[in-house]
Amino acid sequence: MPIYGPESISLEGVRGDRYWYDAPFEFTGCEEIDARLSAFPVAVFLPPRCHPQTPLVIAIQGMCAPYTWNAFIIPTLTQMGFMVALFETPLAGERSLTRSFSANFLDEVHPFLQRGDLLNAQFLRNVFSCVARDIRIVRDLCCERYRLQDPRIVLFGVSMGVLQSAFAFTADGIGDCLLGVIGHADLKTFAASWGRPGLPELANSFLGSVAYKVLPRLSPKLEVIVPMLRLVNELKQNNNDSTLCNPMTYLDRVHPSRRVRFLVGDRDPLVNSADAKACAARFPDGDCYVVPGLGHGNNAFGPTFVEHVRHFLMTQLGQWP
Repeated sequence: MPIYGPESISLEGVRGDRYWYDAPFEFTGCEEIDARLSAFPVAVFLPPRCHPQTPLVIAIQGMCAPYTWNAFIIPTLTQMGFMVALFETPLAGERSLTRSFSANFLDEVHPFLQRGDLLNAQFLRNVFSCVARDIRIVRDLCCERYRLQDPRIVLFGVSMGVLQSAFAFTADGIGDCLLGVIGHADLKTFAASWGRPGLPELANSFLGSVAYKVLPRLSPKLEVIVPMLRLVNELKQNNNDSTLCNPMTYLDRVHPSRRVRFLVGDRDPLVNSADAKACAARFPDGDCYVVPGLGHGNNAFGPTFVEHVRHFLMTQLGQWP
């Protein structure tokens, strides 16, 4: 597997090493799509005193969001003595079809749909499997290039990145600690909270088929809405692909020594805080903190989202053995 670099990179005033991986993966069977979604960058940042017993945090952003959006956690974690690795996930930034860096799902998925009706649970399962593989790649890179011997590995995710990190944590057994913000690990209840009640089911009906033909005439980007709602409806069901890409399917693989913590807001329109608390309670060592006034990455009042996340990381990892 070709690895290029490292080149120098600086985020939030911290210098790091940037690598580029050419790691082929079959997402759809369409060579052009698979090639653009496969290769990806990895950025590694070291603490002031890096040694073989340095713990590692592997962090990923939400769906279609560039990995640089996680840059704000780098100074906090490196000053705490952690190595931090960020990487681009499929459909995001330098690993998307558009390379627009907009983090807008409609922008990123629209050209994807023009190549066929490929947005389904099987595709999402492939994405989750690929991200789990990539987390292993990043872990091995850090161990080999920086001679890490410390077994402590933290997986950190934001929004959809929580589900992707959780899949690697439960299905593949990667990581000793899973930390997630504005998200949780249950794909089925996560999907149920995405669309307004009834819309995913409506998209699967005759009216949905009509809307699929009419909406693009209003705006080409609206073509994505019906397939997206159909995907949400599919994920709410108990079919094979939906079940296999749900991290909670593999809950029995999580040893009681492995810790899970979520941070969500009580004003989040996409993530139901009660679902997040119920999800955390199913883990042997799980907990969920609900922040008043916190939405999906924004605040109605009080400290900013960034400040909440930094505090969350410091409290969860400051006393980590």
